[in-house]
Amino acid sequence: MDTTANIKLETEFANTAYQDFKSKRFGLTPCCYYDLQAVCIKRQACGWETLQAEILTPSTVTYSIIDCSTTPPTNGTLQLYPPLM
Repeated sequence: MDTTANIKLETEFANTAYQDFKSKRFGLTPCCYYDLQAVCIKRQACGWETLQAEILTPSTVTYSIIDCSTTPPTNGTLQLYPPLM
């Protein structure tokens, strides 16, 4: 989705959300019909397309196993297995 279309969509969403807020908070109904649910669905769908277009890089996870079969040290530190070096 190009930048101009994205800005128009975000502006439409902001205006619709504000109209909905005004009608609920102050009782001011807008002169035009705004469908907040339809705009939210369109915004989420376009956000999904943007996420799918990005190239995601895999991350690595490192972990250590705690050996629970031994007695814990008395100095308050954890004993990790295998020991980290």
